[in-house]
Amino acid sequence: MIFKKISYPILSLSIIILLYTMFITPAVADQININLNAPDMVDGNFNVTIDMENVNDLDSGQFDIYFDPAAVKVIGISNGTINGKTIPADSQALSANTIRVLFNLPGIEGISGSGSLATIHFETIVPGDCVMEISNVLLVDTMAQEIPTNQNNIENTSGSATEPTKTDKTETPGFQIQFVIVLFVVAYLVLRVKGGNA
Repeated sequence: MIFKKISYPILSLSIIILLYTMFITPAVADQININLNAPDMVDGNFNVTIDMENVNDLDSGQFDIYFDPAAVKVIGISNGTINGKTIPADSQALSANTIRVLFNLPGIEGISGSGSLATIHFETIVPGDCVMEISNVLLVDTMAQEIPTNQNNIENTSGSATEPTKTDKTETPGFQIQFVIVLFVVAYLVLRVKGGNA
């Protein structure tokens, strides 16, 4: 019988590795959807909201908003809200066509849920297509850890701006390592069995 030719420690180790491989799946960090909601066309004053879904323990963060300064200009910014709690937003101009929005929640409790990070108020200079983009999104939780964001779902409703940079989900290499270990163990067992039958 094959199992009699395999030592008990080797058999036990093989079973443990196989069970570990079966029940441990590749770890993929949960990612938060960040959406830039702007009108298709602009004329007069209008608002742009930065929305997100299902964040946990949000503490602080920032993001950049790109716009066409020949067509629109920023005239103000309002705080965001998540689950009825205020996100105190502030902004600074990085260049003629980009502003950075920053926020830092008071205290150490953080905020969880869905809502808006901020609302940016614009004035139209030249009516027409809305050229708007969000980039450099950084969210930080109450443990000072970066919260991964899903920028594939960023909505640029104008369709006119350059496509935002897409960030792929990051998988840990654990599953691949486990698979290689199992292959080595199986090869060892096969050679050991063949050697015992020789």
